[in-house]
Amino acid sequence: MVAYLWLILSLFALYHAVILAQDVSTLEHGIVIINALVLGKVMLVAKELHIGEVAKERPLIYPTLLRSALFSIVLAFFKVLEHAVRGMFKGESFEQSISGIAGGTWEGILCVTAILFVALIPFFGFTELQRVLGGARLRELFFRSRGLEQAIGGEAAKEEN
Repeated sequence: MVAYLWLILSLFALYHAVILAQDVSTLEHGIVIINALVLGKVMLVAKELHIGEVAKERPLIYPTLLRSALFSIVLAFFKVLEHAVRGMFKGESFEQSISGIAGGTWEGILCVTAILFVALIPFFGFTELQRVLGGARLRELFFRSRGLEQAIGGEAAKEEN
């Protein structure tokens, strides 16, 4: 979870630096790692609170999209909170402190939330697949070479013939 968040946040930082024609500083890399660790912990706490598990028995697309939406809102909230706390230590107002998040407008923050939503879909898709198939079966499907019939369930394909 932390590695996935680190990758997403690092890409955000890189994109931000490219747009502003700046270098990504070592300090920014450190902040990204700390953010990934903190947000990973937030996601674990939210998971323990069973956020988004109401659609658990529905087709996998429902819990995947629901959890992606809810967790993107939670992560966006904590991103705003992080910028507000950083700004507080610098003596900035709330508006000044969140200006680093997509321009600090509500439209920009909603855009970042939408990007987080899309970025979390594969993560929760794999999480839901792991819940249904089991971790060992999912690893086997992804990392073991074999024909498509065997990956889907070779015995079921043989029974149809």
